[in-house]
Amino acid sequence: MAKAKVKKAETKEKKEISQETYSKAVLLTGFVASIKNELAKAEKVSAVRFVPILDGYQVFFNNDGKDTKISIEKSKFSKGYKVRKLEDGFKKKALSVKSEEDLEPAIAKLFNKPTEKRKKKAK
Repeated sequence: MAKAKVKKAETKEKKEISQETYSKAVLLTGFVASIKNELAKAEKVSAVRFVPILDGYQVFFNNDGKDTKISIEKSKFSKGYKVRKLEDGFKKKALSVKSEEDLEPAIAKLFNKPTEKRKKKAK
């Protein structure tokens, strides 16, 4: 039997990731995971689809007979993400998420839950 030729794996060049890119990826992943947890708790939610898009995500689901879409897209003009909620094609909520502290209040707004009021910073 003849031996097969084995190619040695070439070493690939490692690319560095910036802190900003990493932070945005963590923010997006945390946001999508939070939406997934909220949808799992909901009783009248069906046909859930998570669709990755360039610089964001779209989540489609049926909530008590209403077709709902939540889109999370990278903001063009500021750091962070734009979040929009549409029900049957009409915009219901629009907000922005810039840091991990914004995740919990944003999820609460999207799913109509009571939120704690933020304390304003003293000047």
